[in-house]
Amino acid sequence: MTLSPPTDPGAPRASALRDALGHDRVMAIIRYRDGGDITGAIEGLARGGVRVLEITVDTPGAWAAIEQAAARPGLVVGAGTVTEVHQVERLAALGGRFIVSPGFDAAVVTAALEHGLEALPGIATGTEVLAARRIGAEFFKLFPAGALSPQYLTQLRGPFGRESFVPTGGIGIDQVDTWLRAGAFAVALGSELAGRAAPAHPDEVDALADRARSALRRAGAPSGQGAAA
Repeated sequence: MTLSPPTDPGAPRASALRDALGHDRVMAIIRYRDGGDITGAIEGLARGGVRVLEITVDTPGAWAAIEQAAARPGLVVGAGTVTEVHQVERLAALGGRFIVSPGFDAAVVTAALEHGLEALPGIATGTEVLAARRIGAEFFKLFPAGALSPQYLTQLRGPFGRESFVPTGGIGIDQVDTWLRAGAFAVALGSELAGRAAPAHPDEVDALADRARSALRRAGAPSGQGAAA
């Protein structure tokens, strides 16, 4: 199934990603450079109510974790740090729903849409938004958000008021509501939420679930129900 721009340019595509992010307003990024068992992270985030998970492909064992998480009812799972078309194809085969890239690559975005996936290309300028929108992208990863500001996003949305921006990079849980007020469609949280290492003990999983609930509260979304097991 190919995702193509809607007939009405003002009407966004319906998708599981849009539904989940529109409700929760938070996306979790799992990046553990030293690898480890990611099962606990998936469990903790789901238990805390965060449904949208980006697992970066530079995490050892990422593809197996993506396949595992994608099979869990209630979760919307994608791959992050995607820079090559073959990574898009692999994600589609594993049941993933979206790709996230550190920058804008037309071939990667096009491949994602052709495989029925949503694409979140990394952007920082209006020129990049225009280029990505022209080939069908509807979500835009504002990156690196920590080096920019909520005010930057507000100004960027002046001419791009209908686009769905997801600021990413260097954002704390206590800043989620600030970014949403600035016009973000949702906010992506990395190590501040998921930590820098895979949780290895039950108490670490519990702490991760608590952080997930806190993030959802900051976003004004219901939390604590968790995704289906």
